[in-house]
Amino acid sequence: MTERPLTTAVARATRAKLLLVLPLTMALLVGGSGFFALNTASRMFVIYGTGQAASNLIVGQISVQIASICLIAAILGLSIALGVTRPVHQLKQQLEALASGDLRRATQISSTSEIDSLGGAFNDALVALQRQYFQSMTGAVITLDTDGRVIGSSPAAEATLGYREEDLVGRRFSDVFTPASGSKASLTAVEASIAKRQPVALHDVDILAADGRPVRIGISASYLQQGHVGRAGSREVVGVMIEFKDLGSMRALQARLQQADQLMALGTVTAGVAHEIRNPLASLRGLAELLGRDIARDDSRRRYIDTMLESIDRLNRLIEDLLLFSSPRAAAGDHIDVTAAASETVSLARMGLGDRSVVLTHIEAATEPLVVQGSRERLVQVLTNLVQNATQAAPEGGVVTVRTDERDGRAIIDVHNTGSYIPPAIRRQLFVPFFTTKPTGTGLGLAIARQIVMSMDGRIDVESDEARGTTFTIELPLVSDERAAATA
Repeated sequence: MTERPLTTAVARATRAKLLLVLPLTMALLVGGSGFFALNTASRMFVIYGTGQAASNLIVGQISVQIASICLIAAILGLSIALGVTRPVHQLKQQLEALASGDLRRATQISSTSEIDSLGGAFNDALVALQRQYFQSMTGAVITLDTDGRVIGSSPAAEATLGYREEDLVGRRFSDVFTPASGSKASLTAVEASIAKRQPVALHDVDILAADGRPVRIGISASYLQQGHVGRAGSREVVGVMIEFKDLGSMRALQARLQQADQLMALGTVTAGVAHEIRNPLASLRGLAELLGRDIARDDSRRRYIDTMLESIDRLNRLIEDLLLFSSPRAAAGDHIDVTAAASETVSLARMGLGDRSVVLTHIEAATEPLVVQGSRERLVQVLTNLVQNATQAAPEGGVVTVRTDERDGRAIIDVHNTGSYIPPAIRRQLFVPFFTTKPTGTGLGLAIARQIVMSMDGRIDVESDEARGTTFTIELPLVSDERAAATA
């Protein structure tokens, strides 16, 4: 506790010595030189026999001039000492603040060009340190100064809030964390607690991002303090660190991880069961066909045989879906032209519309070829499943649009249909095996589609709005030009 005050006292003593010694030294040097000149002049007066009155007058004038020059030298020495000690003292103060975690202010130096250069280099280093400090943070963090204004932010904070760093710096807490409906009182209480330097921990609050989207976060605050105890016995607060996390993203990730674990376990079980059932079914179908040979077509018992064969075929299709769902991750396959696969799927789906007045179109929004890697047959299977679901869900006169585009190095396939809406409760279960809203569905179509897309390092999501309709979106990584050339 006494180390810092002792260091400060030594620094003050050193500064006081410099302010005293430098002016005194310059005055003594000038005074000594003047005394030597005055002594020489007195001797010259004696040698050349100058009168006593005239000699005393000249000596007095020279003495006044020497005293004036000594005073000027002392003032000049004091100004030089101040010009050196003031910026050095500012640098010392900034280094002490930096050591205590205060990255708030740059050093304002107005002195010689050398000191200016030193101050500029220090400020550049401080800015680089502050940027590196925030960029190295993996969590969402915003730092406020003592006035409650933002002085820095981490990339995670900018991504969560939808702001850039230059948009955040200088804003107040209430300007950054805009409350959503029902959260104003909670955020006001948080801001008041921060102003009073009280502990803050709010586990669930809704805010609005820069683009207006609601974000559910948990928020806490900690205080940056000087490293020594002040006069009142408490540490001086030099800043506030606001930490928060996007609870919505975390919960979605947890749900996906949980679903992935469930799918892995289910896939292992279904693969074994499917293999065990497939062989007895083949035997049953063979026996049913043998029985059917002895029964004429017009026999009333023939419908029993046909029902048996249809049921066995349906079970076989279900087993094939189960095996496809539980199959291991597909190895990297051929290069696939996504636009061509989507166009082929749309063309085949138009033939299956029959008399329905549903408009089915394909929009090619990408200007460059969209090439991904994987199984073309399986990708067409996924698109066929999505397009069939969309056309079945669209009402008469509805529109189904398949749109292919590119974004951030990924191929984007949107399958959108108007006139249908999927409630959130159902949306959350769409990709769960055996969940279906169709009376004759198996509930494996979308689960298999997700498995196929994931095997190609992609993802599939769904959005639904009562006014705009439903959109299934597939994202697949594009094959780079270098990789395509290497595998060509």
